This record gives sequence, C-alpha cells and structure tokens, in this order.
Amino acid sequence: MAITDPLTGLYNRRHFFEAARVEFERSRRYQHKLALIMMDVDYFKQVNDRHGHMVGDAVLLAMARLFNEKLREVDLIARYGGEEFVILLPETDTENAIQVAERLRQALLEPILRQNGLEVTVSISFGIADARDAVDLESLIHHADEALYSTKATRRGMVTAWMSQESLPGFPPLVGGDS
Repeated sequence: MAITDPLTGLYNRRHFFEAARVEFERSRRYQHKLALIMMDVDYFKQVNDRHGHMVGDAVLLAMARLFNEKLREVDLIARYGGEEFVILLPETDTENAIQVAERLRQALLEPILRQNGLEVTVSISFGIADARDAVDLESLIHHADEALYSTKATRRGMVTAWMSQESLPGFPPLVGGDS
C-alpha cells in the first residue's frame, strides 16, 4: 500500500495515523512533548476557479516543498484532505508549535507559485494542540481541528492554539496564538 500522497509526495492520511499513533504512545510513555498542527488553505476553491485545477495542484505541490524546507526531518507532515495538511511535532510544546506555524505563515506571505508570469499567494489557517491535553491521538487531532475552525471562523490566515479549560479557568477553550 502506498504511504505517500501522489500529488504532493507528502505522507498520506492513512500512513500519518499509523506513524502518529506510535509517536503519541512514545510521548506518553516517556513523557516527551508532542504537538500537532492542522492547516487549511483559505479559500482554495477560488484558486482553482480563477486559475484552473492544474495551477491549484501546482500550488499544493509548492506548499509541500515549502513545508519540507521549513520543517525538521523528525516532523511528520501529511496531506490530510484536499487542501488540508497536518504536522506532528515531536519534542515540541504549544509555544514552539506556534513558532513553527508562524514561520510557515510568514513564508506564505510571498507568492507560493510563480509560473509563466502568474503569481499565486495563499493564506493558511492554523490550529494547534498539545498532547498533554489529549487522552489519545484522536482527541489531539480533534483539539487541533477545533482550534483550526476557530481560526477560520474569526481570523483566517492566523494561528490558534487549543487550551483546556482546566489550564485557563474562566477563559474559553480556544486562545489565539498569532505571534
């Protein structure tokens, strides 16, 4: 069975879950830091509608290259869905995951694709979760997804970190992290 996405060359969702489960259990067992970033390209349909699906595919491929350049070899990155990506960051806490997401966000302020006189710029919304707040991999993903949806609902193209209500009594569970 294939473990990579045929378009981007990143890991596919199935392989991500297999590898992430192992990494999550390792972080639990040895009490190591672990964070997860969910990312979604804002208004990606407009890229496809305006420039065509071939350009949309070229944008996704360029993003995959950028992620590979900006991330560590130990980071696990996968194409999660159409224009949604996920990154598992071993030995990383929420604060450092916010820095990683912010570095990616800043890199995307420049056009991601320059091709035949065409320049395409995209923004990405980010949601971050920390394994210390999760009972299992599914809840870690769910927390990052909730943070991502909060970002998309309030301020696209930014970073939001999920925080448990226990860690912030009296505050909502989602706290912005747009450094």
